[in-house]
Amino acid sequence: MLKTKKQSLRIIHACNLYFNRDGTRFDSMDARIQMGLTENGYYVHPFSIHDMARQLSWRCDKKAGAKRANQALIEICKNINPDILLLGHSQSITYQTLEIIRKNQPNIKIAQWFCDWFYSKQREKFQFIYDRLPLLDAFFGTTSGDKINSFAQQGCRATYFPNMTHLGIEKYQSFNQKKHEYDLIFMGVDKRDPIRHQLLLELKAQLGTRFKFGIFGSLGEARIYGPKKERILASSKAALNLTRLPEQMKWYSSDRIASLLGNGLLTCTQTDPDLHELYGKDAMIYYSSTQDLIAQLENALISDQWRKTAKKGWEITHELFNAKRITSLMIEFIYNQRDDCLNLF
Repeated sequence: MLKTKKQSLRIIHACNLYFNRDGTRFDSMDARIQMGLTENGYYVHPFSIHDMARQLSWRCDKKAGAKRANQALIEICKNINPDILLLGHSQSITYQTLEIIRKNQPNIKIAQWFCDWFYSKQREKFQFIYDRLPLLDAFFGTTSGDKINSFAQQGCRATYFPNMTHLGIEKYQSFNQKKHEYDLIFMGVDKRDPIRHQLLLELKAQLGTRFKFGIFGSLGEARIYGPKKERILASSKAALNLTRLPEQMKWYSSDRIASLLGNGLLTCTQTDPDLHELYGKDAMIYYSSTQDLIAQLENALISDQWRKTAKKGWEITHELFNAKRITSLMIEFIYNQRDDCLNLF
């Protein structure tokens, strides 16, 4: 633990809190991290990068306002004198800006988190992280193994961190509900993803006549946000956690998994990323093929076994991967007081 230092930390969290979305994106990873840090007793100043850029542009355009947003971050760091600058998805914050901040405040810790995949054929989407490694003290990613280890260089320590939940955001327990609107749901897009598109078509054809299957964002159906999304999560038995895995990505999942497990749904995910090592073998349905998924789903839904599995997943994610706990471990990692952000069992 950080002893007396812990309660006196000042943190600037440069992320994206979607103030322009009128609250419909309140369940972002950015918001969970912000809440977790605050609950640990730190002073956490939110710097919403894209919102600030829009505010500083007369056209309300994030690209046009990016330069002024970078300057604003430099000035805010001068005025607040933070112990930590924690960056989220921050491609528009330049190397030069971080260099100036470090020069102005040589004792500052600069860390970054990133919750998208590290697909080798799309390296351009995260190359900016490699470029700024000389200025980072710590880096956190939601993929483990060789992927995360590749960032541990040039003085930067790197570790996996899990998709986290927050009881104020993931507030429902579907396994305790008596009536449900849907037996199975999927929330996500199938655009430019023929494998996901085909899987959804097969599931709809084979399960749609016996179970009520709700699809939101794929197969031509609209995406949902805010209270409508919450209502569907609270009134559905099971959900698909379909994550693109074109290559080995140990422990990777989109942050969709936090919403599903955190709201008490029976969550179905592929076996490939070895998530059972984190959550245990009885917290989700782990499937290796479409037919395996269908067989397990049918058995769980018909027998009502889904409630027991969903409850187990809910308990584990809120106990081990809640935002307050994980962000506390992140701070300890930044200060070189631990080697990872898990401390599981």
